[in-house]
Amino acid sequence: MEESLSTKRGDRAGVLLRALATAVLVFAVDQGLKAVVEGSMRVGESIPLVPGFLSLTHIKNDGGAFGILGGSQLVLLAGSAVAVGVVLWMLLSGPTSGMTTYGGGLILGGAAGNLLDRLIAGEVTDYVHFSFWYVFNAADAAITVGVGLLLLSALRPEGAGEPTNARPVGGDGDGDPANRSPLR
Repeated sequence: MEESLSTKRGDRAGVLLRALATAVLVFAVDQGLKAVVEGSMRVGESIPLVPGFLSLTHIKNDGGAFGILGGSQLVLLAGSAVAVGVVLWMLLSGPTSGMTTYGGGLILGGAAGNLLDRLIAGEVTDYVHFSFWYVFNAADAAITVGVGLLLLSALRPEGAGEPTNARPVGGDGDGDPANRSPLR
């Protein structure tokens, strides 16, 4: 029993370590890219990377995703805190898949990057601009991919894709009728 409890604690520590490492990496990349954009471009400046499709566009956003809730800093800060709490609860509460672990890490890192911007400047620096979409940043992209991974993990049947030791129905797969299961 103690060995099982110790194993579970070790597994949980590994999950948290991978999620936190992912979060730190996302946070560092996000803050680094924002520093480069802020240091080399004026607000409103746009540099075409793939003309008519992708630009590097420096804007400031005091709203949430896609500019919603602009000027509602308290709501956005509270929402970020709740999201971080839910992700931590998911990572700590039970068994997690790799998708849940890395999805949670992406969300935590992205939320931390945007939260730091909101706390320091009251707004977020956005810079990736596809011609058909809103301007966003690396933190937004990480949060979006993280949510996608959590949704895929939730929709995936438990144990799907996990190797099993079960024998195929109908025998051992060698074609010998003598090895067929009596259930057939």
